[in-house]
Amino acid sequence: MTFDKEVVPQKAGNRSTAAMQSAWIPAALAGLAFVVCCLRSFFFPHTPLVLWGDQLGFATKGSRVLLGELPYRDFFEFVTPGTELIYGALFRCFGLSLSVPNLLMATLAALAAWWMTWCAKRLMRGVFVTLPALLLIGFALYGSLDATHHWFSTLMAMGAVAALFDRISLPRIAVAGAMCGLAASFTQTKGAAVLLALVIYIVWRSLRERIGTRQCWRQCLLLSGSALVVFTAINGPLVLAAGVGPWVQDVLVFPAKYFGSVSSNQWNGFWEEFLLRKGVLQWVCFPFMYLAVPLAYAGSFIAIWRRSKVEQEEPWDRLMLLAVVGVAMFVVMIPALSIRRISCVSPPALILLAWLLSRGGKKWTVAAAAMGTVSFGVALAQITSIQLRKSQTLDLPIGRVGIPEVANYEVYRWMADHTRPGQWYFGMPPLTLPLGLRNPTPIEDPAPGEFSRPEQIAAAVEGLERTKTPLLVLLPAMYIPHLLGYSADHLQPFQDYLYLHYRKTKIFSNGEEVWERKDIPELGP
Repeated sequence: MTFDKEVVPQKAGNRSTAAMQSAWIPAALAGLAFVVCCLRSFFFPHTPLVLWGDQLGFATKGSRVLLGELPYRDFFEFVTPGTELIYGALFRCFGLSLSVPNLLMATLAALAAWWMTWCAKRLMRGVFVTLPALLLIGFALYGSLDATHHWFSTLMAMGAVAALFDRISLPRIAVAGAMCGLAASFTQTKGAAVLLALVIYIVWRSLRERIGTRQCWRQCLLLSGSALVVFTAINGPLVLAAGVGPWVQDVLVFPAKYFGSVSSNQWNGFWEEFLLRKGVLQWVCFPFMYLAVPLAYAGSFIAIWRRSKVEQEEPWDRLMLLAVVGVAMFVVMIPALSIRRISCVSPPALILLAWLLSRGGKKWTVAAAAMGTVSFGVALAQITSIQLRKSQTLDLPIGRVGIPEVANYEVYRWMADHTRPGQWYFGMPPLTLPLGLRNPTPIEDPAPGEFSRPEQIAAAVEGLERTKTPLLVLLPAMYIPHLLGYSADHLQPFQDYLYLHYRKTKIFSNGEEVWERKDIPELGP
């Protein structure tokens, strides 16, 4: 049995037709993913939606980079800086607009769909080739329509897999290492995990093919060295600008010690997230993602272990490569396995799931068709929910935007009437970029528990006092210590400063509160 269509003897005309058809399948599925994302993030035809999520937070930090500020030196960031640098570069090229992050997410999804289909073509035949991308479009993007470091680092990991997918050579190993360095420049833990996974894969393949120990060490050193060079080139200037100490505290110490101090960043945080969502789709997408991803990896390793010596025609090297890289990304997400995180590391698992189904009989073919259909139905349901919703649009400093939630629309409309672009502001992060406001502090907002460190709260108070920030929009948990029951909480100095210098003037229907500075005349429209 042959797995590369190009090596099957064919007439010249047939080869040309087959190649064209083969190229159109990934392109068509990539285009479908792009369209689905656009219809979920724009009011038709071109009004970008304000999507509350980490995407908007990273875009806001990207706008700070555009103004000359740097992570670790001027504002806090606990992941490596690739995402902010990308947003800063895009805003410089295309201007400040919410179309930029929304179109960026559509592009990332299209690239993921193309890559998944490219891999699937080399592992299976027939309708199963289209299944991974279809599962991505509905199930995976249900909870991960968020252009953050998670998708960027996953795409870089995909690039490392692609470099070694067909064969191993020193140039390909160097490219794979560079991709690991890029992945680590978006998500440091994922990049390191993928690098380790590729070392394991190279050792496994060396043992399987009886390659000498010296050559194996040479390949592993080239892989690691290439990753280190790329990582240093991207991160080195920022480390020098901020200092080694602040960089180590933000990127290494904080994630290890304090990231999991809030319930949403713990292993069972997915249940809290599930309860906050509404509708029927959560009952379909959550179970599928949390069952399909680990079971696909487990099933693949079992198949490799039991059948690799019997079924010589199967591309076991490619399957092992997908499995070890996918498991590496999955494992580093387990301590805080939200629906977004598991979805962003799911592409290898979805490919392996399709491969496992392709090995079964007719009933598994029917099951695969049903999964693809349901996933596409999930995508259509989300599109319909957005496009048939009553259009709520506002002209904000960043341009005309759509606001899906009624409660958020009320906040943006009031804020647009009571602020001006460039004004200092602190509080709810999603308000900063759309309203063209500026944050004078190094943190996005005060967080409960151990998440906001005492020195960060002190720096936030200093920034508010230095700029005499006229307006804050807060939730009670941002300034009332121990409100959520955390044993350690460092918000007391912020609360003291807030009560001394600000007065609460308005409460919105979603619970957000407006605090205006006492020594500034009350804000009018």
